[in-house]
Amino acid sequence: MKKVLGGLGLLALLALSVFAATSYAGNTPPKRVTVAPRYDINKEVTLEGTIRSVVSKPTVGMALGTHLMLATSKGPVDAHIGDFVFKGSHPLSVAAGQSVKVTGAMTTIKNKEIFLVRTIDTNGHLTTVRTEHGFLIVPGAKGRMALAAEKGGQR
Repeated sequence: MKKVLGGLGLLALLALSVFAATSYAGNTPPKRVTVAPRYDINKEVTLEGTIRSVVSKPTVGMALGTHLMLATSKGPVDAHIGDFVFKGSHPLSVAAGQSVKVTGAMTTIKNKEIFLVRTIDTNGHLTTVRTEHGFLIVPGAKGRMALAAEKGGQR
């Protein structure tokens, strides 16, 4: 009796899988949506200015992460530096009134002009915030990746 019920269960499962496969065959697979990169290294510029304020909790409509509101010779600039520069073994220390030199690219996020900082020079100390492709650098990520590679990808 158990063999008969097991056989009927297997037959039912097989029938369901055949119907599921034929019903999916008519559908086209979902299209991949790609987002154009916001950081263009070919449009990279260097700005010098004074920090008016450090915004660590962005308001509604601002990009997430920390922003430096800069006063430059060309007017006010919203410079996005992310939160990772304040972590790790050598955290960045900035304050209102401090002179800085930032290198990066201007872009539009949420219908607002924003300067994506790649490097920031404070008092002769250069801190890299983003890669040349615009990705924020996470402190210690290279070390963790190298360690994972040594262990064969295990964590």
